[in-house]
Amino acid sequence: MNKYTLMLLFCGLLIFIGTPITVKAQFGNVEQKARNKPTLVIVGTYHMATTTSNVINTDVDDVTSPERQKQMLELIDKLKKFNPTKLALECDYKNQSKVVNQYNDYLSGNFELTRSEVHQIGYRLAKESGHEKVYCIDWGVFPEDSLYNYQTYSKQHPQLNEYLNDLYKDNEDIAKKDSAKIASRTIIENLIAENQPVANEKSHQGYFKLLRIGKGHEYVGANYLSWWYGRNLKILTNIIRFTESPDDRILVVYGAGHNYLLNQFARESGFYEVESPLNYLRE
Repeated sequence: MNKYTLMLLFCGLLIFIGTPITVKAQFGNVEQKARNKPTLVIVGTYHMATTTSNVINTDVDDVTSPERQKQMLELIDKLKKFNPTKLALECDYKNQSKVVNQYNDYLSGNFELTRSEVHQIGYRLAKESGHEKVYCIDWGVFPEDSLYNYQTYSKQHPQLNEYLNDLYKDNEDIAKKDSAKIASRTIIENLIAENQPVANEKSHQGYFKLLRIGKGHEYVGANYLSWWYGRNLKILTNIIRFTESPDDRILVVYGAGHNYLLNQFARESGFYEVESPLNYLRE
């Protein structure tokens, strides 16, 4: 090895050693071997605005009613005890600037909160915690490949279509029962129910029923499920990207259907100390 080659290798080593600071600043400051890690709490919630992109929605009462607003303030007081340094919300990652502007309008009194949990819980808690911004972490770009769309595929096969319709009917029955339960409980009681590990696991298992959709080399249900797993991995990636310090205490407000995978992936990553929101909701 000549002196010129050795010098290049040495320079390359210096560049390599110098890059982690830049990388951390740009792609998140997380380390699996760290003694102290950022803390993550994922609060799974029902969709308070009802209207979502979900196949089946649960009808809920108006969270802006005087009684519900009183309960909302009680919820915020409980979640404040976590002392979050950042609020991560179910809004599209590409809309970060728009949401930050909207949040600033709220801080200045120029935006009225809608029924959405993004506003009711996210904006309120961020304001109460003295935060200058909130963070959008959602991602949901669905592939154009028709072999990922189990609904369209099932319509082409009578037996599969019947099977899927039966699944929908079962889920509609569950949604009706959930609506009645939500109406009979306080907001805090509802969130305690939404964040029970056993209930989250059972809800997650429902996705695996889609594995039966497909024939031969057409793994449509499996394709969809791989997209669902990928979506949650990308959501976690978005959380990682704005993690700046081991002292960060990040509170995530997200649809409870994501609870199981987000908690699983966050724990498996080794990047965070993952706490249960029940530690604060039950106080």
